[in-house]
Amino acid sequence: MKDAWGVNGWHDGPLHMLGDFLFDGSFRNLWPLLVIPFLTALISDRTARLLPRTPSAWPAAAILVLAPAASAAGALSQALTTWGTILTWRGVVLMVVTPAVAGLLLGYALVRMVLRQREVARLFRAASPAGARLAAASGRLDVPALELPTLERECFVAGLFTPTVFISRGALDALSDDELEAALCHERAHIRGRDTLMLFVLALARDLAPYGDGAALEAFKTAREANADRAAASNAGSLSLAAALVALARPGPTPQGVLPMAKRDTLRWRMQALLDTDASEPKRSWVQVAGGVGLNLAMVAWPAAQFELMMMFCERW
Repeated sequence: MKDAWGVNGWHDGPLHMLGDFLFDGSFRNLWPLLVIPFLTALISDRTARLLPRTPSAWPAAAILVLAPAASAAGALSQALTTWGTILTWRGVVLMVVTPAVAGLLLGYALVRMVLRQREVARLFRAASPAGARLAAASGRLDVPALELPTLERECFVAGLFTPTVFISRGALDALSDDELEAALCHERAHIRGRDTLMLFVLALARDLAPYGDGAALEAFKTAREANADRAAASNAGSLSLAAALVALARPGPTPQGVLPMAKRDTLRWRMQALLDTDASEPKRSWVQVAGGVGLNLAMVAWPAAQFELMMMFCERW
């Protein structure tokens, strides 16, 4: 028996009820692309807030950033790799509308990526070779560095395949020699960790599923800052690094696609971690974090599972 759309009827019994609940209606073919990534992003953001501000948190944070994009990509791959005769509106939604929506999301992510890379390219064009003082310090630490002709206190790493430290003349004037060494040690940790490359990938993933407030990506940045702080404190001393953070902390937005040395909204916990060795991080439940990561992985697997179930319940599209 066929319905009004030319689709073979559902199987009788419990499977009929389950199939009717999950898959009856063409709009439900958009669930994996629209609803599932949205729910995954909300779970990611909530779980990310449970992560401690420690270097060990970055793998979990990276998974939480990637999960929404992976769930959207799973829905798209099912639509693009399943070809056949489209006989119904349900098939049109799965095979035509879903890829079209995915194309819009992909276009948005690519535009954002291009804008970030253009800003980084602009920084390379605006920078000049390091002056004598910066060249001596960066050469001693084996860190590629360029100087920005501005009196703003800027210090950050930028560059995808050739990560480079950018330090403004205003920052150089504000830093003592010990503080400059601590800042360069911090940025060297970012370079050695390939943090700019990881940030590039995760920012693209975030834009593929631009839902929620981005707490997972911020948790990743926090963990990598904690890792760089630890490395710099070990090499240059906690007091010098703390003084450099205070000197360079700046309000407002930073250039896209870069890792700034210090921001005012992160200064308090970083100073506490550096100077108060007896302070303990508020207890965070890794069990809850594991549960959130596990739930996200289930969401990622849903598009393939949904397609297999639809193949069980519907014989023709």
